[in-house]
Amino acid sequence: MALSSCVTPRRTHYLQDPGSGIAAYPEVYTSVDYRIQPDDELNIRVVTLDEASQKIFNHSQSNILTQQTGQRGLYTYTVYADGTIDFPYLGKVEVVGKTLREAKFEIESRLREYVKDCSVDVRLLNAYFNLLTESKMGRYQITKEKLTIFEALSLGGDLGQYSDRKRVKIIRRLDDGTTEVREFDLRSKDILASEYYYIQPNDIIYVHAFNGQFFRVNSFLTALGVTSTTVSFGLLIWKIVQLCIPKSAAAK
Repeated sequence: MALSSCVTPRRTHYLQDPGSGIAAYPEVYTSVDYRIQPDDELNIRVVTLDEASQKIFNHSQSNILTQQTGQRGLYTYTVYADGTIDFPYLGKVEVVGKTLREAKFEIESRLREYVKDCSVDVRLLNAYFNLLTESKMGRYQITKEKLTIFEALSLGGDLGQYSDRKRVKIIRRLDDGTTEVREFDLRSKDILASEYYYIQPNDIIYVHAFNGQFFRVNSFLTALGVTSTTVSFGLLIWKIVQLCIPKSAAAK
């Protein structure tokens, strides 16, 4: 039992060469930019030298929510179920399925009908991921455009000793609105070129503990202690049994 529950470096170390239980991901994956989905919250700011236009586009009724929460300087637009946002003077602007850069160019091109010289900054406010493990859970902000799985785990303090890195799951919402569960081996060196290397907003990373972990042994000294205690206890029981059996019965 002690040997079967021992946590070896092979179970916990990252970037191991594939083979002998370590998964291989031979297909090279090119990461893609996040595409806007319904219910996303977009921070859209118009930059122009025209002060009147600045006030119109950066202080609209669409920004009441962020003003009430005290987040000054944020101009929030909710993406509706039909894939659009309501933008001042432009009306409905379709953004679902577009990258943030594509949405920026779309709004800029339509705004130039009203403001000749302007620039638009579009950011995703709900850029978070969730981490669920056997030792911790939490919601963390994606702090950069391309966040790797290792950077995401480091934000949560890495995984525990008994987390099963062989079967890490990501629950991801796809562009068509469906949800998919993907499972991968986090220990594999090939993960650097796989689709699992970069996480996306709203991802849920789930890592459970090893199956059947009743006795948890994570070092040789612990295993030695468990073994010696078991042997000593067995010898004690055997001695008690010997003392309890009458000598005449033993002779028979």
